[in-house]
Amino acid sequence: MASNKHNLSPTVAALYSAAFALPAYNKTVEAAGAPDNAPSVSARISKYDEDRLSSSNFSGLGDQERYDIEVGQVSVVYPINDTVQLTVDSAYETMSGASPWFVQPNANGDPEQVMSGATIDDSRFDASAKLDIYKGKYTISPSIGFSKEKDYQAVFGGVSVARELANKSTTLRAGISASFDEVEPTDDPAIDPGRIDKEDKENVTGFIGIGQVINKNTVVQSTLTLSHYSGFLSDPYKLVFNSALPGIRDNRPDDRTQYMWSAQLRRWSEMFGAALHADYRFYYDDWNIRSHTLDVGFLKHTEAGWSFEYSMRYYSQTQADFYEPFYQAVRSDGYYSSDYRLSPYGALSFRVKVAETINDWTVSLSAERYISDKSYSLQSVDVENPGLVDFTLFTFGVDYTFN
Repeated sequence: MASNKHNLSPTVAALYSAAFALPAYNKTVEAAGAPDNAPSVSARISKYDEDRLSSSNFSGLGDQERYDIEVGQVSVVYPINDTVQLTVDSAYETMSGASPWFVQPNANGDPEQVMSGATIDDSRFDASAKLDIYKGKYTISPSIGFSKEKDYQAVFGGVSVARELANKSTTLRAGISASFDEVEPTDDPAIDPGRIDKEDKENVTGFIGIGQVINKNTVVQSTLTLSHYSGFLSDPYKLVFNSALPGIRDNRPDDRTQYMWSAQLRRWSEMFGAALHADYRFYYDDWNIRSHTLDVGFLKHTEAGWSFEYSMRYYSQTQADFYEPFYQAVRSDGYYSSDYRLSPYGALSFRVKVAETINDWTVSLSAERYISDKSYSLQSVDVENPGLVDFTLFTFGVDYTFN
């Protein structure tokens, strides 16, 4: 059976797939200024487990056990001199399990998920480097990196510029980045003879943003981001069930433009003795997917060196124009996909993090629980995709500053 090692949840994709690219809409306010003189190193070990596919959604074909992913990350920050700082990031990821292959109707006409076998076994290595060059009120940050796994590789880079205005309470940011990816499926062609041999895709992303210090307790930021993808944007490991045209592969348009607006609020609360945050993002693309993301939480430090962070994220999206769980007719445009990531749904995630700082060391442990369901969507969803994912994520981290 076919497999799809890239069929990760949106949250995990955000965490691991492009973690080292150009800073964009999710960055907090950063003022232009000289770097700290103390080098630092951070290490993270993460364990990601997707829930077993429920029997009520399972076709009986393939394996119900889904992804199990382990990730190790290391980041080093080294001030080269008073005006230049180098950041090097790396990550090594191993994954195993089964992934959704295609959706088919059961005897009652309801969708059920056909899975791959539990034979996915792959690894990925990411690395990137970034320079922060401080020139008075400007900070210029070029970056470059690459990602490599058995059937997928990418190189990416970009540059951003931050400008601190004369009042030192306003920071303007802008940047552009690009990624060049190549996918080359490694499975035996005899298993799936219609699969592509090799394809490419490209992405260009630009953003502009403004950060404003309102007062000593309040900071806000707003960012506009535009991304354009072109090339092979389909999933080579997925099929589609169509009663009118058997043997259809996942086939998507070869270009995609995404628009995002985000706003962040950070406020120190004297009442709670904690930093509160509220983030909102609106997303729209020309596949007609619209989404809303709201993230709220707070961070509290104690005099004993402990910190506690709690947060909750809500997410809701509409479906792509050409998405259906399964098809009963031939589409005039030839586009087909039953990928749950293009379906309408909503999701909730809950996160907690505990950290302790002792002298130059900080040790942290965090946990996240993510659940998705059609009932969480802002719109009414008649048919839920049976491949929606729930997962648990644990992360252990160590940070050290060389003082």
